Amino acid sequence: MSNELEILRSVEEKNTITQRELAKRTGLSLGSVNVLLKRLIHKGFVKIEHINAKTLRYVLTPKGLMEKARLTYKYIVLSYNYISGIEQKIESISEGENGSKEFILFGEKDELYEIITSKLKLMNKSFLFINDIEELKQYNNGEYVIIMWNPDYIENEKENGINAINILSMK
Repeated sequence: MSNELEILRSVEEKNTITQRELAKRTGLSLGSVNVLLKRLIHKGFVKIEHINAKTLRYVLTPKGLMEKARLTYKYIVLSYNYISGIEQKIESISEGENGSKEFILFGEKDELYEIITSKLKLMNKSFLFINDIEELKQYNNGEYVIIMWNPDYIENEKENGINAINILSMK
């Protein structure tokens, strides 16, 4: 999600939020939050109200609400396209010589796992889920299609000689 959208969302949720709280909430540095807030203020998306000498309040303007809606829409479209691309990759993998093989899913049970398993179920493809590298080694014989998606596992896969398809790096 874009940093500006994160700032706009956080300001809308809690307009008495400090820059430090914004930094903590968004994972950005305090300096980045300061620069982004100045940019959003300059664009007219956020305005500052002085509560007292030491306290500021950030308020989303109507223009800021529209920008937040636009950025949210853009994020949803990008996410949908990404999910669609993952599903197309699953279809591509299951065609041809891989069509009759069983799939091994190697990773964490996260959102991508849900997308991959939903697509495989729709295609009536059987699969096993494994998240232990030692257990995975017994399936690394060419009889199975091993699919991975978690960047944390890529190094393990390479180090252990696992022949897996990284769904995130396929073109």
